[in-house]
Amino acid sequence: MIANVMTVLIGLWLAYSAIFSTPAGNVNILQLAIAAVVIIVCTFFARRTDIMGWQSKTNLALGIVLGLLAALRAFYGVTPSASFWVILLAGIAVAITALWSILYRPGASAV
Repeated sequence: MIANVMTVLIGLWLAYSAIFSTPAGNVNILQLAIAAVVIIVCTFFARRTDIMGWQSKTNLALGIVLGLLAALRAFYGVTPSASFWVILLAGIAVAITALWSILYRPGASAV
């Protein structure tokens, strides 16, 4: 559960930093890579306590996408406007799926 809370906070930070960086989407490459690695590591810890596995699989895929974006920006210089949408939507999706995993507890008949 702590890993999911950490993932929610990182997702909100990603969305915030994508919107309020100048120009929009110009997030530091090192910070983006660290956030991607932390999301990937948190998914492995969250997988142990998740009732359903799709949330951690989604966050794992989004963490890999963010890592690939950081690598592309480091080596090829992707424009901030393209990075903006990827970072914003990945941050929002990571936060929502981790929060879903925290809050969703099925009843006894659903399991």
